[in-house]
Amino acid sequence: MTGQDRNTDDADFLDFPGAGRLRSAGKVAPPSADAVAAALAAVRSAAGGAEADGPAVELEWEPEAVVVPVRTWRRRLPVLVSVAAVLAIALGVAFQPWSDSGDVQVSPAAERTGTATGTAPTPAPYWKVRTFQWNRSAEKDERDESYETVWLSRSGTRGQFGDGPVREYSQGEVAGTAYWVGRHPIMWDELEKLPTDPAALQARLVGKATGESVPEALFDGIEDLLARSPAEPQLRAALFKVLAGIPGARVTEGVKDSTGRTGTAVDLDAGTWLRRLIIDTGALHVLESVDTARNDGLKWGTQKLRAGDLIHRTTYLSVGPAWEAPKPSPRP
Repeated sequence: MTGQDRNTDDADFLDFPGAGRLRSAGKVAPPSADAVAAALAAVRSAAGGAEADGPAVELEWEPEAVVVPVRTWRRRLPVLVSVAAVLAIALGVAFQPWSDSGDVQVSPAAERTGTATGTAPTPAPYWKVRTFQWNRSAEKDERDESYETVWLSRSGTRGQFGDGPVREYSQGEVAGTAYWVGRHPIMWDELEKLPTDPAALQARLVGKATGESVPEALFDGIEDLLARSPAEPQLRAALFKVLAGIPGARVTEGVKDSTGRTGTAVDLDAGTWLRRLIIDTGALHVLESVDTARNDGLKWGTQKLRAGDLIHRTTYLSVGPAWEAPKPSPRP
């Protein structure tokens, strides 16, 4: 990246919502006339092709992220991106459809995005997840609350509770980061190989597992993949379809999580518990995971719960790619 000031020729191309955030993300050398012409030509060409198949669908440009509606992924890929987004690429600004990840660094150097050399973008090496967790204590009127940040990568996972020490997380005999569906691990490097057809994806995730525990295991595994993996949009759309299609699952739109964010809830009865995932169906990230008592009389330590009483809640405060992770703290 360079320290060149933005010249007056850029004004016409960056006059759209969110341009200020693009400018503050870092300044780059202005594109050549050929680069801008090529970008405009690509947009016009795509628009011409879209007319034959139906109305063009544009990405929504927001200050925090580029969000692709789930209905777009379900219907047809690739979609036609907005002129502003294409020109942003021509100007050397990287963006990804991650949701609620304002504190995550996305390609702070042109070398990492490939804009300096014209090569394909380099994926971020980490997936950063910040959560707030609430757990009901076995003792009456007590509760356990904590903030946690984790950095996942293909080689492993490290995490930090609050401002405490950063620790490496062990997954037993599994080397690297695994996303578990029951006893079946999906490794980081396998994500790009997973099928995006929902039926094929479900078969791949479940494998040969059978029995009453399969729906809940699939439910938990999809939460893990949607919340804690760098899955691409097509895979996220397929995972959401598999989640909503789990036998017994119920889908409710327009549900708010504990922070007031609105998403689509997928509920599943699991023994004496009611499991709920609230999904942001724009970026297909998990907003919140909630476990409540299904019936009156559930015994929890010294307590007897009523239907609807909260047992556990994980609120995903931010998720997204990161280029750096803190080193593990020295052991005392």
